[in-house]
Amino acid sequence: MGKCNSHPMDKEMMNSLVKYVIGKPFPRKHTVMDVDDVYGIRVFSPSQILESTKGTNNNTRLLITFQNRENCKVFASKEAPGFWKSTPKRKSIFDANKRHIGNIKISWYYYYNVDDGRDKSSSRLRQSEWQIREYYLTSKYLPQSKVERKNVLLTMMIKTKAANNNNNNNNNNNNDKCDEKMQRIVLDKQDIMQSLQCLQL
Repeated sequence: MGKCNSHPMDKEMMNSLVKYVIGKPFPRKHTVMDVDDVYGIRVFSPSQILESTKGTNNNTRLLITFQNRENCKVFASKEAPGFWKSTPKRKSIFDANKRHIGNIKISWYYYYNVDDGRDKSSSRLRQSEWQIREYYLTSKYLPQSKVERKNVLLTMMIKTKAANNNNNNNNNNNNDKCDEKMQRIVLDKQDIMQSLQCLQL
């Protein structure tokens, strides 16, 4: 297996998370959500998250939750139009000294392509254009004496080009390609990177 390279945006997000955990304000527009400790935002669809959170545009959201990140599970409600499905790999982020800061867990939202909303067969399952990237720190990175906010999970929900005709098959192999889809984000990536560069990290 090849080693996944992290996206520059991931390291910026992780650095911001470190500062937030030690008590500093989070530098970008975000929403602090009260969520289920195990399932987190996975109980919400992308449209529900968009409606209940802040953002500079409709293609990205940043959310901070406090939950048991080691026990996060997939949540698939019978009433929901779809569910978040995690990719099998977790990506690690390291600082300039090669110390392990934390990990990223990536999930895609899948929905059932049905007319009446009732037939939820696997043949009708489609991958949407919505992705969540969950950032969390390792317990050993920061001394406990410096930690002011515990069990913090930073989630970025982004809109991508994943939902096209070539990706309409429920093919798990797509999830094993070292997160290649991250390179095809259609949100204003330049705008995001410019915002990140303006942070005084």
